[in-house]
Amino acid sequence: MKFHNLLGRCIVPSIVLLPASAQSAHDLLDAVLNPSPESLHYSSYSSAIYFNATLFNQTPVAPTNYDRLEASAKEILPRNAYDYAAGGAGLEKTVASNRQAFDQVTYSTSPTSLHHINCPLKWNILPRVMRPVLPARNLSRVIFNRTLPAPIVMAPVGVQTLFHPDGERATSKVFGEEGLPFTLSTASSTGFADAATSNGEGNPRWYQLYWPSDDDLTRSYLRTALAEGYEVLVLTVDTWDLGWRTRDLDRGYFPFAGGVGVQIGLEDPVAHEQLGFNALAPNATAEQLQMASLYHVIVTSRGISPVWENLWKLREVWGDKPIVLKGVQSVEDAELAVKWGLDGVIVSNHGGRQIDGAVGSLTTLPAIVEAVKGKLTVGFDGGIRTGADIFKALALGADFVQLGRPILWGLAHEGERGARHVLKSLLAEFELTVGLSGCQSLTEVTKDLIVKTEG
Repeated sequence: MKFHNLLGRCIVPSIVLLPASAQSAHDLLDAVLNPSPESLHYSSYSSAIYFNATLFNQTPVAPTNYDRLEASAKEILPRNAYDYAAGGAGLEKTVASNRQAFDQVTYSTSPTSLHHINCPLKWNILPRVMRPVLPARNLSRVIFNRTLPAPIVMAPVGVQTLFHPDGERATSKVFGEEGLPFTLSTASSTGFADAATSNGEGNPRWYQLYWPSDDDLTRSYLRTALAEGYEVLVLTVDTWDLGWRTRDLDRGYFPFAGGVGVQIGLEDPVAHEQLGFNALAPNATAEQLQMASLYHVIVTSRGISPVWENLWKLREVWGDKPIVLKGVQSVEDAELAVKWGLDGVIVSNHGGRQIDGAVGSLTTLPAIVEAVKGKLTVGFDGGIRTGADIFKALALGADFVQLGRPILWGLAHEGERGARHVLKSLLAEFELTVGLSGCQSLTEVTKDLIVKTEG
């Protein structure tokens, strides 16, 4: 019997269950160690790790535990890069609140309000047993007319070349391999076309917009995104000015001024017209590159808040494709999103990077779901570190979740290889959590499996 290296492959093995009398020991071993393509599923990535360590003395490129993963990335990365991703606004209370919200929820007596607080409680999973659960669970869900193999989306994280030279090329490729949406940030280190090429033809791609104050530039960004196959527009509405990010401020660290995270602006033809030069031209000067970089940053975050009344400008270009607001924290804003004809909202506080002392995202999720479920697609972003976290967010009503910092820490570990390992690990733990909680599909992952306990 030949044993194949499993970790080096983009797929992982699955055990095909047959009655004991119908499957010999050799057949069982062969099914696990030499799986057929049709027998693959996420959760057996753990088996792949065990088998490769046992048979080939190979261990994963990065830790599977989030805390150890981040600590390892911190050792690898330049301090400026690590702090840029790890840090938050002010005393970083909101960063902490995002995590605390998974373990402790401030319960409200009103289903649509955060007032009338009773007492701090914890979210806990309440598993069910002795149910007909098979090794391969159905994690698929339809999001914006696309059937996704799992409701997991790459968050729109910018400046990814800070974490590895391949940056967005690596992460877009990894998410494309899994058929999961990759979201390109306006602060990307990679342009629309290059990210689309890495992502792969036909894979779901979303584009996140920091809304420029120049309408011509906005239209140009959106038209380029559409031409390159980006099909969902994610409008970030909580970052029209930078928060008080103390780790960056203490060093005066602003990567955009050095030409990182501005590639979309540098490549844009309207920006070339506005500036009177193309900073990427062979004869461009260093001064022109810096000026073009600063122009992109200033025009997308100059302290002018987007307003509901201007949404028609985006719809005029984007047409009937989905537009989603990212950065919604209140029920009232979610209800306004319904009123103004948006297709979805993402419950998020920008990873705690904008306002210090803000509410944790998971704390606000149930009330927003209660208010707009069925009227809007509800995404969630904020504090997810494990597959169990994904389970909790979906059980509390999110239609999909976004992954940010964990993927960046994976990216720091040999680029594409580390990002792939972290994504596969999260998918595996998520599927295991679904199955071990007694669920065969996501339709069974409901609030009934989440309980609030004191302490």
